[in-house]
Amino acid sequence: MMRYFFFTLLGFFGPALLMLFLRLIWFRIRYQWLAQRNEPEIIDITPKHSHFPSRLFILAWIALSLTCTGFLIWTMDDSPAIKKTYIPAHIDAQGNFVPGVVLEKQKQPQE
Repeated sequence: MMRYFFFTLLGFFGPALLMLFLRLIWFRIRYQWLAQRNEPEIIDITPKHSHFPSRLFILAWIALSLTCTGFLIWTMDDSPAIKKTYIPAHIDAQGNFVPGVVLEKQKQPQE
């Protein structure tokens, strides 16, 4: 149960963090490009309304996050693991090398 919660958080917030990182890189590149123009800096102290992220950005985040979360939950396997026995590599009685083998235990037929 806890791993579903963890993967849901990872699937939902992981793409948001990635998109935020890419957005900050884009703003940094744009700032450096504008700073190379050597224009005088004009300081404007007029109050501005706060700007929220664009709706396209929010919709892209939600769509990508839901897609990633759905894919993670869809690919998780809850079936019990098959019982296996590992026989490590060894040298047999004749001195020959025998590679390691993984043996799957067969299900017992129901009577």
